[in-house]
Amino acid sequence: MTERERLLETAAGMVDSMESDILRISHAIHADPEPAFKEFHAAQLLEDFVARNGFSAVRGKGELQTAIRAQRTQNRGPSIAFISEYDALPNGHACGHNLIAASGVAAAVAFDRLALKFGLPANAVFLGTPAEEGGGGKIKMLEAGMFDGIDYAMMIHPADRTMVEDWSLAGQRVFLRYYGRPAHCAASPWLGANALEAAVQTINLVNAWRCQFRDYSRVHGIIVRGGEATNVIPEYAEVHFNVRSDQKDYHGELIRIVINCAQCAAQAMGVRVEYSLGLAYDPVANDKTLERYMAQSFEALGETVMPRMRTHGIGSTDMGNVSQKLPAIHGHLKLVEASTHTDEFCAAAGGEPGDRYAMIAAKAMVMTAAGLAADGCLAARQENPG
Repeated sequence: MTERERLLETAAGMVDSMESDILRISHAIHADPEPAFKEFHAAQLLEDFVARNGFSAVRGKGELQTAIRAQRTQNRGPSIAFISEYDALPNGHACGHNLIAASGVAAAVAFDRLALKFGLPANAVFLGTPAEEGGGGKIKMLEAGMFDGIDYAMMIHPADRTMVEDWSLAGQRVFLRYYGRPAHCAASPWLGANALEAAVQTINLVNAWRCQFRDYSRVHGIIVRGGEATNVIPEYAEVHFNVRSDQKDYHGELIRIVINCAQCAAQAMGVRVEYSLGLAYDPVANDKTLERYMAQSFEALGETVMPRMRTHGIGSTDMGNVSQKLPAIHGHLKLVEASTHTDEFCAAAGGEPGDRYAMIAAKAMVMTAAGLAADGCLAARQENPG
């Protein structure tokens, strides 16, 4: 057995030695789904685990109080961040973030042990990232400096197939608020200004644009508020849109189209509209070196790596913003042949398929990092940090 083979075998073995903790963390988070920026139980579980394994943990401030950065104090070279997500959807962990949480934290601890045992020139960093489902937790962590000094970042997301290539859509939410004037809808409707109708016409105008949107564009919205009583002209309405595109420049144009539709509809109905924008999610730009090493790791673990086809459905992730700033990878590992955000996917994430997933994902990340170290990529990164 070569030294490289021994390194990779030891990496997998270190994950196996933590199996009970990995499954305990995964099951506990799955059983207690918490929404964006409210993941207090999950964050405490993860912080306690890394603390017991010699890491010093720091929480973010304010809205980021469930964000975590943890590592040992000694500096052994370039820093590799292993990322956990742990916020839930309204229907629970239907995106499998409990699995990302357990595998990410286990990979950080296992690689730290591996680096110590073999004297690898690398620092293991654990990053607990809240609010991926629309809250842009990683974007806010980038802005707060919680990714500073990271040379590589990696995570693996559950999916219906195993892939290392990735692409995602730039995504941003548009929040529209319409202010009209109430009136009795039977006795004197002409005295009112219908905020709900302006909201409805905004949606109609956006729908009229759909046949002219570029490929890989997605604009979808809901009416959040539309009135309080059927016999009163609605004086207030609220619409939320999610706007996505695979091109950052065109994404901005789509945002402008939606806002213009809202302003035109408001003017037509004699109401006032205000808008605000959510955080902008960037498209994923995976590092090709990390893709190569992760593919090798998946294959060594018995996984069949599939190409990432543009015809395969995709959403948006704040990991895209990380990948635009530093070498990073947002890989995918098969959980079950079902779509994410469904009840079926949620059940799998909390069951036997999820247990298998968490172990393989953790091993794949540690082996990816170990491969980088064995082949001199980390030493080269230290000599040429740009």
